[in-house]
Amino acid sequence: MPCTRNLISAFLFAALCPADKVFAADVTGPEFHRALFALQQQVASSRPIRSVEETGQYEGAAAARYRYRDTRYYDAENGRLLAHVRRDAELAEAIHVVEVNIFDAEGRLIRDFGSVALPWAPRIPVRTFINLHHYNGALHSFRQYDIDGNVAYESCEGVLAGQKVHIALDAVDRGPVTAASAEYKACFDGMAANWRDYLAPH
Repeated sequence: MPCTRNLISAFLFAALCPADKVFAADVTGPEFHRALFALQQQVASSRPIRSVEETGQYEGAAAARYRYRDTRYYDAENGRLLAHVRRDAELAEAIHVVEVNIFDAEGRLIRDFGSVALPWAPRIPVRTFINLHHYNGALHSFRQYDIDGNVAYESCEGVLAGQKVHIALDAVDRGPVTAASAEYKACFDGMAANWRDYLAPH
């Protein structure tokens, strides 16, 4: 899942490099966290799935006493990863991480969602994201929003005019010079910006 980078790095990035607030969210973090878990359950029950589960324990002084249970849900017919849920190992209702992938009829990832909570506060996410994906020829790009509409990350991979393209931009790296390049325009021009439509994940 493209949004699933190192979780600790995600926490640090959110704390140390906050993007400017552009909009006020229409939902709270806890509401989004619950709605995304409900979407995961809906997706996992809508078709035959194969699940893979493992358990583990967090590292670090604050989290070391917490154990977790990780479950990944795959479409049994085509093997696509549909969702990932990390729960407290003892309390199934304590959801630490939930991520959901949505595909189109052609099997392309068109949006994915995530909500990450600390193990000692599983109802209050410290990070949320709505990734909107875009395709232009052999280019696949996505832009990551949080539920306030802040753009935290952009990525593009593929081929343009016979040349490989790789763009990976955190919020602090985005700017007019970068956006003026032909590669950036090919990747991101025409990309939908309707993140608000997905504050109720679907």
